[in-house]
Amino acid sequence: MAEERIFLDHASGGPLLPAARVEMERVLSGEGAAPGGGHREAREARVILEAARKQSAEFLGTEEPDRLVFTSGGTEAVQAAIRGWGEAAGKGTIYVSEIEHPAVETAVRRLQKSGFSVVPIPVDGEGRLQWKKVKPAGPGLVCVHVAHHDLGTVQDLVQARVLANSVKAQLFLDGTFGAGWIDLPRELEGVDLLAVSGHRLGGPKGSGLLWVRSGTAWKAQLEGGRQENDQRAGTENLPAIAGLGAALQEWNRDAGKFRKCARESQEVLWREIRKKVSSAKLHGPEPGPERSPAHLGLSFAGLEAESLALVLDRVGVVARGGSGCVTREMRIPPGMRAIGATPEEARSLILFTLGRETRASQMALAAQRVADAVLRLSDAFAM
Repeated sequence: MAEERIFLDHASGGPLLPAARVEMERVLSGEGAAPGGGHREAREARVILEAARKQSAEFLGTEEPDRLVFTSGGTEAVQAAIRGWGEAAGKGTIYVSEIEHPAVETAVRRLQKSGFSVVPIPVDGEGRLQWKKVKPAGPGLVCVHVAHHDLGTVQDLVQARVLANSVKAQLFLDGTFGAGWIDLPRELEGVDLLAVSGHRLGGPKGSGLLWVRSGTAWKAQLEGGRQENDQRAGTENLPAIAGLGAALQEWNRDAGKFRKCARESQEVLWREIRKKVSSAKLHGPEPGPERSPAHLGLSFAGLEAESLALVLDRVGVVARGGSGCVTREMRIPPGMRAIGATPEEARSLILFTLGRETRASQMALAAQRVADAVLRLSDAFAM
């Protein structure tokens, strides 16, 4: 019998929720009409599109579904939010930490080159943003992630709103990692822009959401058509949108169950690895309210993450050496650098990211395999 593989790389992408698969297959089996036409098939496509928009609005807790823009994923949503705000505002100050996702970092850097000023948000040793240490410098945009992609740290969104209000700035939430796993502000109070990634929520890859509050300074980034209420030109990817809507409907109903499964698995995995591998070090907060239930980031002294990830793959544990957006560049993740991790710790960071159906009963076996992989690699380096 084939060895059971334990999948712990859900941040990169996991299985579709069954409801999403069913809905996508239903749409794909139809005529394939675009929602913008006047014939019956187009009207039917439009019903599917708006049903997904309603499901997505319910997930976010907003009463402005017409302000939702379906995107090709989290990266597009993030870039469109920041660059669209910048084009509309023309000038201002961007408040942002150095540990944001590269999608945020590159968009901010582009605006900085065109004349926007940037004020850093300090970070403590576990990745918490230090809001009270920010130096106010006028209105603009406050950028903050809901939960950190490398450290798992959950940010204080109330304090983010306080800062935005105090400097008369717009507030952008990067929910591409944390949405669903972490409660968003009720009715998105105080939030002006929000980005969500579909594939981390059981939707299809290549699906995402951007929400822009009515009245927020923002300019569409894709022009040339009137789709998405004039907010994103181009024929809608209806199968992906329908799948995303169905997945978010599942989250509307079962988020508590999904979080509970992930949290139990996270706690068992860390407890068992800590018992079996003395060199394991947790980065970011301990499992609890300040850490995403879907994330465990560990370094293993003396080992390279990429090598360990390969050995883990051979013993049946699927994990990632560092976040997917920096591993190809082989550079130290900004989050690790900012919290004061040593270069050796940063290079040995392994991310175990859990899903809505990860089972706690698998975690003792996963931990044993991690211990075996660490021992095997340590012995190889010692030879």
